Amino acid sequence: MKQWVTFILGFLSFLAVSVMIIVVFTGNKPYSDLEKAAIDRAKNEELLVDVQQSYVYANKQTTVTVIGTDKKGTLKAVFVPAGKGELKAVPLDGAVTAQQAREKALTEKEAKDILHTRLGMESAGPVWEVAFIDADDHLNYVYIKAEDGTTWKQISNL
Repeated sequence: MKQWVTFILGFLSFLAVSVMIIVVFTGNKPYSDLEKAAIDRAKNEELLVDVQQSYVYANKQTTVTVIGTDKKGTLKAVFVPAGKGELKAVPLDGAVTAQQAREKALTEKEAKDILHTRLGMESAGPVWEVAFIDADDHLNYVYIKAEDGTTWKQISNL
């Protein structure tokens, strides 16, 4: 009897882990597919030759930010809208870096933990979205313009 209980518990544990893995991969698939399509589109339109990173940026319209270099070796960010739409390419040479945006957010606010830093296109142009947890365990967002490093918008104490 003891062996049956051990077998059943082991099987149920294996089944639970398998289901969790399937859910995680299935849940991430739409984002992965969207990123892959955006990278292919940026390369096919010859805006980028080499891709360093890409991620989904959500505001009023979901876009994928693809960061890489063009034929001349210039570092660029290409903003690819989900579905159809015009691509926007912005050179990043001389622009505020992700590290500089994080440092600015840390100096302006008392951040306990930085969650992410993402470059996205807003009405003000390219901005770094810095999400962090403050000392009071509140979620905060600071949007820093990539062109000059000024704070464009803040969302505090969520």
